[in-house]
Amino acid sequence: MRERIAEILDNAKIIACFWHKNPDGDAVGAALAVKNFYGDKVRVYSRDRVPEIFRFLSGSEEVIVYKDFSEVEPADVFLVVDCGDERRVPGFDGSKAGTVVVIDHHDTNTGFGDVNFVDPESSSTCELVYQVLKATGRPIDAKVAECLYTGVYTDTGGFKYADTKPETFQAAKELVELGAEPWKVAVEIYESNPLRRIKLLGECLGTLQLHLDGKVASLFVTLDMYERTGSLPEDTEDFVNYARGIKGVEVGIFIRERHEGGVKVSLRSKGRVNVAKVAAQLGGGGHVNAAGCELDSTVEETLNRLISLLEKEVR
Repeated sequence: MRERIAEILDNAKIIACFWHKNPDGDAVGAALAVKNFYGDKVRVYSRDRVPEIFRFLSGSEEVIVYKDFSEVEPADVFLVVDCGDERRVPGFDGSKAGTVVVIDHHDTNTGFGDVNFVDPESSSTCELVYQVLKATGRPIDAKVAECLYTGVYTDTGGFKYADTKPETFQAAKELVELGAEPWKVAVEIYESNPLRRIKLLGECLGTLQLHLDGKVASLFVTLDMYERTGSLPEDTEDFVNYARGIKGVEVGIFIRERHEGGVKVSLRSKGRVNVAKVAAQLGGGGHVNAAGCELDSTVEETLNRLISLLEKEVR
């Protein structure tokens, strides 16, 4: 499959690349790696702007933000990265492409591409993209390596999560040898927080609650909190890990109100509870230890529903 996708990308005259809404480091890193590798024949489209913490990556300034999918031009290949379901690419219309290629590592991937390279055992989509780019036989430069390393680093939580395997460290080693700088990536992502994010985190931590005999912890952010702190939804990245990081907690819940209505939920498990199973019951998906969903309900209603679903799983 690596060789087949490498051949498809090599032969394409125009590649349009997409990631899921509210992109994380793995999604941004994967798409920008392809952009930097193939140059001008790649256009990266996004419904959301690139989060500020990932704008140090080369090519981020060239991402095309669209309001409606009609703004997306046809291409030989639509490459969708780090996305388990086409619904997570707002308005996605694969009929505008000759071939739809999907590269992803989510357990719940629906196989919506014409060609799918999906490996739930992989640490990240960037690790899979790296395999594809290596299969072309062409050199990988430092800009590409930095994008790929960023995705591997962030999706493993700095090499802390359970999906970090020997192959992950081998890929990271090779990417560093190709020019990625671990200290730079770490500083840009974890030590360059805008002040507004820290203010928002302070308010968010004030909502901390424990449930089910301390086995579940929850946090939330409301629209009022954004307004008071001048912060943005992208500033909530990794807030859920403050809930999961409490001793004795098996599952962390983070809920944030959306400006367009409803809420977005992030779930994180320490390994005993399959949160992808819980998210799937609410129309979402993800991994065993990291999943999420979106609901048209209030924070309180959402939390009550989640606790009800988690009670059976936790006990």
